Amino acid sequence: MKSLIKRYGHWALITGASSGIGFEFAKNLAKQGFNLVLVARRSELLNTQALEFKNLYGIDVRVVAIDLTEPNAVKALYDGVVDLDIGLIIPSAGVDEMGGFLMKDYVDLDRMIKLNVSVPTELVHVFGSKLSLRKKSGVILVSSLFGYQGIPLFSTYAATKAYILMLGEALNVELRKKGIDVLVLSPGLTDTPFAHGLEMNLSLLPMFVQKPKSVAMTGLKNLGRSATVVPGLLNKLYAWENRFLPRSWPVKLFGALIGNAVKSFSKNKERELTLGGSSNKSQVANNTGGK
Repeated sequence: MKSLIKRYGHWALITGASSGIGFEFAKNLAKQGFNLVLVARRSELLNTQALEFKNLYGIDVRVVAIDLTEPNAVKALYDGVVDLDIGLIIPSAGVDEMGGFLMKDYVDLDRMIKLNVSVPTELVHVFGSKLSLRKKSGVILVSSLFGYQGIPLFSTYAATKAYILMLGEALNVELRKKGIDVLVLSPGLTDTPFAHGLEMNLSLLPMFVQKPKSVAMTGLKNLGRSATVVPGLLNKLYAWENRFLPRSWPVKLFGALIGNAVKSFSKNKERELTLGGSSNKSQVANNTGGK
């Protein structure tokens, strides 16, 4: 970890830097003395983070508030930082669309495919030529444990993360010849806004919720050492099980587990609404003398 600046220079670029794993990447690198390019949509939050990092760690920070799904956004990002000697890029921005495939609005699915697949691919392609001119540079692509197999109710999301996994494995070999270290980080369930927004009872899933800080640290520790890394022993088991079992078995298993978790969440929500409604009725009755 202490040699990252020596290996990759003094500038790192992180997308999705305003929260979750992306924020923890930024914070960890700031502590090590990296100057940062912070990329996300929320300019106020990024500017607040930039000021904090500058004051705490004495680094330079450039904020790029941009929606990467907009046309030519990646090119605009590159043009805005072309003057910097960036040696490490981490495309951490991503989005999830949970739910039945045919129940989802395709506009939402299309945006997810753009952000999870097209944007990181273009980022590595656009920045790759410049990275290859350095003696050493690095890329961390963020996939998911769900990228190792089909996941019912997360079908398109899992497919986008499988793409990132395959892309990163290939680029680890292909770009190594150009001095670029490529790592694919595939977290399991992590304590992020992404997980908080899932409409299912997470306690019914046989998974440990990881902290984004430890996930980001795992990625940074393994950059230049491995092609892929899955944080957590149990998550590693899930990722490797397809090598020993028919592929359909884990897909059916996760489909059943997630289906039960979704049903449990829905029942709990209905129960809360019912209890809330009863409480409101009692309150109304009290306020009207029971009439």
